[in-house]
Amino acid sequence: MRNFGKFISKHFFIYLSVVIFIVIFDLLIFFLTFNGTVNSISKDNPVQTIEKVSNNLTIQNGEYILSNKCQKDLITDNIWGIVINNNGNVVWQYNLPEEIPLKYSLQDVASFSKGYINDYPVFTWKQENDLLVLGYPKNSYSKFMTNYLPLSAIQKTPLILLIMLVSNIAILFIVYYLSKRNVMLKISPILNGIDKLSHGETVTLNINGELEEIGNRINETSLQLKKQNQARANWISGVSHDIRTPLSMIMGYADRISSSLNVEENARKQANIIKIQSVKIKNLVQDLNLVSQLNYNVQPLQQTPVHLCKMIREIVVEYLNSDINNKFEFELNLKPNTELITIIGDERLLGRAIQNIISNSINHNENGCMISVRLGIHENNLTLVISDNGKGLSEEELQKIQSTPHYLQSTDDRLDLRHGLGLLLVKEIISIHKGNVSISSALNKGFSTTISLPIKNQ
Repeated sequence: MRNFGKFISKHFFIYLSVVIFIVIFDLLIFFLTFNGTVNSISKDNPVQTIEKVSNNLTIQNGEYILSNKCQKDLITDNIWGIVINNNGNVVWQYNLPEEIPLKYSLQDVASFSKGYINDYPVFTWKQENDLLVLGYPKNSYSKFMTNYLPLSAIQKTPLILLIMLVSNIAILFIVYYLSKRNVMLKISPILNGIDKLSHGETVTLNINGELEEIGNRINETSLQLKKQNQARANWISGVSHDIRTPLSMIMGYADRISSSLNVEENARKQANIIKIQSVKIKNLVQDLNLVSQLNYNVQPLQQTPVHLCKMIREIVVEYLNSDINNKFEFELNLKPNTELITIIGDERLLGRAIQNIISNSINHNENGCMISVRLGIHENNLTLVISDNGKGLSEEELQKIQSTPHYLQSTDDRLDLRHGLGLLLVKEIISIHKGNVSISSALNKGFSTTISLPIKNQ
């Protein structure tokens, strides 16, 4: 499974690379967007501005003079300025608001140099032996210690974070979709193969790359199961053949004894019982053989268009013309719209399924019953319901037959052998025809079997 480990590692590193890419992408977006916002506020940041003002602030005749160009720039950006001497007095001012003091203590200077004067963010610069202070409009900058940020840039931070979040989600979704698509393309044949394998179908996968080893393992398992199923089917078929030969002899001798006038009446009755039970054993063996062939997929299907309505009529007529007891009656209800409808299937097997259901009603109701056969169309399916008004099954018996339909049951008083292979055979036949079977029963209220088969596309 070394290649499969490589497959997992490959995708792990892909996901890790995506995470690293997203982190770098987020940092890049934040830097570019935030820095762009900061730079768009003004052409010069506060440090650059105050340095430019300092360079253009000269002393003439003992007074500070600011160049006309700098004055215009300060007015344009609504910036005011002052110069404070060592005594804390303002010796120069420009564009100064009325609420700004003209006298400061050493403690005041230490405080506002890293913050605000009356809510005006200020920035300081050494000017000769004095202190140059530039003040910006209120709510224009957020100052913390010596760092400063335009307030508008801070206000845009949630939008930047939202853009980053949306970008991350979009990237993750794209990566998830592409990765899932890539993984599913590679493992879909394996999953389909496992599904077929679970249903007993033969699987042959042709897979290259990291998952080649898994595909080969599935192929080997499928081949091994096929050999085992074939061996089981052959064994059952062989045993069935070996049983039929002596069973035929038993049936022949029993028939000869039961019909001989030279044998006592009691012996003829016993021989007749042997003959009847031998026939049931023969049917059991035949059902067992056919069930195994269907279950192990060794029974070839003869797929042809089948007129189910016509088949049902022929089967019912065959039962009526047989030597069944007069205590059994048939009720036939075939909807007119089913007359020309065909399904694709094996006519022999479908006929066997219907016969098994009807025989089940006859064999388990020795006192007779009414057997109802109804055929109709529901959605795109032919629905066949075969029911009787016989003695039915208890809830416990119904649960048993649904969970273990291959059960065997016998009664000592009549030496009667009953088996559930008939129902199992019905389910196997309908299953290979892509249909469904459901049963229902209640004690003393009869037994009902419903078959649903897909209609051939006309």
